[in-house]
Amino acid sequence: MAQGLLLSSGSPLIGSPIVYQVQAAVIAGECAFHRVKLTVTAVLEGDPVSRQSVSVLSSPAESGETLKFDISSCLRAVAENFEHSYTPPQTNYPRICYKLSACDEYMQNGETHDNVGVVNSPADGVTPAWYYNIMGAFSDLERLLSPSAGRSVQRLSRKPSSALEVVAVGESVVVPQSYATAQTCEVVSAGPTVQVAAVTQGMSGVQTLAGRQFYVIPAASDRYEFRFVNGFGVLESISVHSLRRSEMNVTTEENIRAIQEQFASMSRASVHKSNDYEVWKLSSGPLNPDWQSWFMHEFLMCSQAWIHVGTAWIPCHILPDETVTGLNRVENDICETLFSVRLDINGSPLQSLTV
Repeated sequence: MAQGLLLSSGSPLIGSPIVYQVQAAVIAGECAFHRVKLTVTAVLEGDPVSRQSVSVLSSPAESGETLKFDISSCLRAVAENFEHSYTPPQTNYPRICYKLSACDEYMQNGETHDNVGVVNSPADGVTPAWYYNIMGAFSDLERLLSPSAGRSVQRLSRKPSSALEVVAVGESVVVPQSYATAQTCEVVSAGPTVQVAAVTQGMSGVQTLAGRQFYVIPAASDRYEFRFVNGFGVLESISVHSLRRSEMNVTTEENIRAIQEQFASMSRASVHKSNDYEVWKLSSGPLNPDWQSWFMHEFLMCSQAWIHVGTAWIPCHILPDETVTGLNRVENDICETLFSVRLDINGSPLQSLTV
């Protein structure tokens, strides 16, 4: 029977490898084939049983061989069912629940032996009946500096503390809340939470909002708020300094409109125009090297984002240039990050707000 279904290495974040090891059964005699099969049953916390995902991983095995399986891709497939929004969940983000089952399959003397020695983890009758992890991923450096067995997680933001984040009166901040204790793979106690706090009139200077310190400045027209899904899979916010340039991309299709020609009338081209979305070039404003690194490797790399224009949160894509310039002491430039934002709507967001 399959033995030793144990966690080999991993973390609570399903975006990084989560590796389990299984020891194949010791079988006397020659086998035409022998493989170990690992079944991963996973579901998003709160979803009905009908949405459970069942994935089967298998690998050829020698008698008594120890095999390793990375199940993180099976868990990420389930996490894709969660739809992020510019408003965070009212309670917790859902966890990814999963359980495992391992067995041997082999053929000997022309006879196939299937589902031999099934081992379940968690074991039958054990409470809780599922393992729990959360969305997000560690960076390559975080993994490199971690113990080989894995890493726990407690803080759900990579924002540096070397300088205060600047916000303006009238804006709002979204702050991921740290866990009270470090969470480890399989036993995450609860899904992540975030808090939203408004920057109100009368605030100025250093202020503590939702457990994090900010530097509040007076209301400014040329500032833009973003909410985005950070590297830990939760909503976070950032406010940037100014709009440098706006562009519009248009898809044009030309067709010939055929009409019966007369002396004073003839065929004319018909032009169909679409996809008039705008691309904005923005600046982060002056930064220190730590914050510039955060902008380059966290904010610019986010997968989902929303920009606040007028009273609406508009979905957008953050588009870094092919080369993003960081610290430049040669030309003595100010430390800032320039990036483009493609709005995910057609038409002008400014005109639509006046209708």
